[in-house]
Amino acid sequence: MTQLVGRILRQPHAEKTGVPLLDECYVITHHADTARVVEAIKTGLEEDGLGDLVKEIRIGDEGGDRVPGIRKVPRRDRFARTEIYLPQVLRVEGGAVRPLDYEQDILFELDWSAVDPAPLVATIPDNAQSAERQLRRILLADLGQERIVAEVAGRSEEALRFDPAYAVRMVSDLVPNPWIAREIVGRVLAGLKARGFDADKRGALAGLIVEQLRQWLDGERDRMAEAVFRAAVTAGRIQFRLRTDGQNWHMPFEVQTYEPEGAEQLVGKTGGPLEKSLFAPIYKGDFSSQDERNIAVYLDGEAALTWWHRNVARQQYAIQGWRRGRIYPDFIFALQRGAGMERLVVLEMKGPQLAGNLDTEYKQDVLRLLTNHYVIEHAPHVGGLELVVPDGTMVQCDLVGRRTSFDRFSFPRSSVGMLTSRSSGPNSQ
Repeated sequence: MTQLVGRILRQPHAEKTGVPLLDECYVITHHADTARVVEAIKTGLEEDGLGDLVKEIRIGDEGGDRVPGIRKVPRRDRFARTEIYLPQVLRVEGGAVRPLDYEQDILFELDWSAVDPAPLVATIPDNAQSAERQLRRILLADLGQERIVAEVAGRSEEALRFDPAYAVRMVSDLVPNPWIAREIVGRVLAGLKARGFDADKRGALAGLIVEQLRQWLDGERDRMAEAVFRAAVTAGRIQFRLRTDGQNWHMPFEVQTYEPEGAEQLVGKTGGPLEKSLFAPIYKGDFSSQDERNIAVYLDGEAALTWWHRNVARQQYAIQGWRRGRIYPDFIFALQRGAGMERLVVLEMKGPQLAGNLDTEYKQDVLRLLTNHYVIEHAPHVGGLELVVPDGTMVQCDLVGRRTSFDRFSFPRSSVGMLTSRSSGPNSQ
């Protein structure tokens, strides 16, 4: 909201007209405490000075022209020619193999026609109070220390009604078929009417009803999507394996940094430069938190590690589950296991404050499912791996809790997402 109002108030070459209605900014909000929202916007604008200060612009064109500020960081010399592959979550249909697409392969497979919103209808309180409806004015003052002024301009006496078409639009990202969405909304209205909610009450509580409907449909979507995903994994229509046909994720030979030449580099435990990062140099500013820096320093100092790499979210390696958002692990590294064998570990870290929350449990469930079906020791035929050369390399995906100290780092027995891969020669992993 701060960004929105800020853009309105600083239109280029803007001048006051002297007509109050033309010199004002209008923001429509749905919030129980509008005054608090407006005050937060006002504070944000004052702190920002009505300006958007951005550290960097990360936009490129399709022609591949170099974006100002972006530099390439190469691999270390000893890894410069190493081919590194990781498995992807794939959709296998007939003879066609492609990366799993959430919209096509999960969302559009859900059967919404049998969804019964009766449990939702029962949870909507009959004594809920509608939010206060105010008109508040935000304007720039010509004089005084208070340059941004917010004041009550009156009450909205508009008669509200529940608009089914609006409700359908509000859930269209959850229920793609508008006709089925309209049927669900209709069943919700019928249930509320049976509970004694008349038209005026449904209109006054329209915002609450739509919000509760979205939350309930979101839960139903995840429940049905998980069932579809698990059934497809069991049937072999969704697979997680290394393949010989190129349907693998390929570790790049260069990564990008926005840090300038001469920027501060991350140093190891002894105060010297890092030695085992897959790419070099490693800049301190490329890490999003001190925890990530601590993990990187710890990994670099371990004798059992061959190399490590910090995975870049939304750009590099990802695992698609039954939710829209992909899982982007934090680190990928290679462990020596003796006798010429290696294990590639894909590691997702979660702080203790996130233990047990819905996102953490979802990621654990996805990776555990892949483990149960694709660990070679326990896999049925449908979970078999397509291997290249039998050199015994292992790939393991883990989600572990982040600790306040990294002096002792271990993988729990409940680590999830182990699978087997092999390489295509001495320079491949």
